[in-house]
Amino acid sequence: MKYPEPKNVRTYSQHQMQMFPPSVRSLIEDDHLCLVVDDVVKVLDLSCLYQKVSAEGNPPYHPAMMLKILFYSYASGIFSSRNIAKATRENIAFIYLTAWQQPDFRTISDFRKNNLNELKELFVQIVMLCKHMGMIKLGHVSIDGTKVKANASDAKTYDNQRFEKEINRLIEHADAVDDLEDQQYGADQSGDELPASIRNQNERISKLKQLQKELAKSEKEKINTTDADAVFMKTSNGIKTSYNGQAAVDQEHQVIIAADVTNQPADVEQLIPMIDQAEENTSGDIDACSADSGYSSGENLRALEDRPVEAYIPDRDYQAQARGKKQKPFHKNEFVYDQQRDLYICPEGEELVFSHRQKRRGKQPLLIYQCKSCRQCQFFGQCTTNDNGRTISRHPYEKQLKQMREKLDSDQGKAIYAHRKHIVEPVFGQIKSVMGFTSFLLRGLDKVKGEFNLVAIAHNLRKIWLYLKAGNINNVKNRLTMELKTL
Repeated sequence: MKYPEPKNVRTYSQHQMQMFPPSVRSLIEDDHLCLVVDDVVKVLDLSCLYQKVSAEGNPPYHPAMMLKILFYSYASGIFSSRNIAKATRENIAFIYLTAWQQPDFRTISDFRKNNLNELKELFVQIVMLCKHMGMIKLGHVSIDGTKVKANASDAKTYDNQRFEKEINRLIEHADAVDDLEDQQYGADQSGDELPASIRNQNERISKLKQLQKELAKSEKEKINTTDADAVFMKTSNGIKTSYNGQAAVDQEHQVIIAADVTNQPADVEQLIPMIDQAEENTSGDIDACSADSGYSSGENLRALEDRPVEAYIPDRDYQAQARGKKQKPFHKNEFVYDQQRDLYICPEGEELVFSHRQKRRGKQPLLIYQCKSCRQCQFFGQCTTNDNGRTISRHPYEKQLKQMREKLDSDQGKAIYAHRKHIVEPVFGQIKSVMGFTSFLLRGLDKVKGEFNLVAIAHNLRKIWLYLKAGNINNVKNRLTMELKTL
């Protein structure tokens, strides 16, 4: 039995015309994220975009409008240009930002691709806006990296052997197709009649040979044919073709004050450049900086000695001990260094004297100390199995490493470093889990750098939005307006 339609309901008509149609703005709550994006873009200096607009030809969409939908889409977890274009037709926030205009996906994609360099300048402007609003203090800045999947298939990664194998396979296949065409149509065809299948294979062979030459010139063992700049990196989901995204985050409100991308899996070379960029972007000096052991090196610690920043960066051995990893009984830390005599004394009282210098590529050599009486020791086989005796390497910056360990062992050092994981690590969680950004859309290191700036901008816009919402003022737009009037 069909239940009758209820009478005690509000009537509605989808075809009812209104004499005074409502404003789109009236349909958006006062604390909506899109209003923050709208007002922030209004106060930015967009000269870098305006000067690129041609005075001739068909008028393009307004750069400010395009920037608003790009910022808001990334902040809302919409990254595909097709999905952004769809949202401009269906999502009320996008309709408000575009004022009912509907750029197609190609226009949106081209605007993003053609303005990647300008995003760096706009990122810095938003960082300075955050500083002006009191969201950045530079009291404690934490630096970390995260692996982000490249827009490239892992299966498209080649080493030199695979290049040779694939090129030979394609040549053999092209020859086979060519012979078959001769049998079917005769051998007097002109070059213009070359089958599309062979033309495509010849183009692929040419591309593979070019990439093979690039591999030979580089120091890489492998190269990806889809994105030659991306490399295999260890991620939480296994080894993937990725990039290494870097961020420096201020403690006060988790604002990203510096962002960059590298295709080097290791973080150690990024510490000083990230500090430099953070101070340049904020026009200020960092009081304290923390980073995990991946950023530790004697060279970095020595470079930081000449700066006012107070660093808290453990080396790998120290961090392993801090995590409760049991130290081996004959670990280097159990050996005592006699600075006056320049030698080490083992737990059994034997001396390890200077032996030689061990060269390192691009770095100062290690000093190697060796014991000559290990064969007679009761712990031979446990301490070392080397017939020539136990060796210990002394870092040229051993002094800096020791000082850093002592600083981290202090009550202040423990408290500051313990807070690191609450500053930068949640930011990557917010980017990947809340915003949903888990892989790049663009290809090539330069383009990926630009896209990561866009991600950092989106993150900071969300932080501005949350900061205003927490200000005990119901109308976020009004509070932002008051903040911006003081600029």
